[in-house]
Amino acid sequence: MMKTSSLAEIAPDLAQAGAALERAARNARRLADQTNTPFYVFIDGKIVDLRKLEQESQIESTVSEPSEPRLSR
Repeated sequence: MMKTSSLAEIAPDLAQAGAALERAARNARRLADQTNTPFYVFIDGKIVDLRKLEQESQIESTVSEPSEPRLSR
């Protein structure tokens, strides 16, 4: 009978790579926010400034949301 090994047993460094990449992405995003610089990512095979994209979507959602009814006096 053949014993199956987990990824952590075979390559412990590789098993931790995903978590390390996620930490690096969070840190890079935090730095971009603190320094007001672009944060580039791949979306659908294109390089996109995620901060700019989010700002544009916030502006669009603010414009498209109905305003609160105002009471006239």
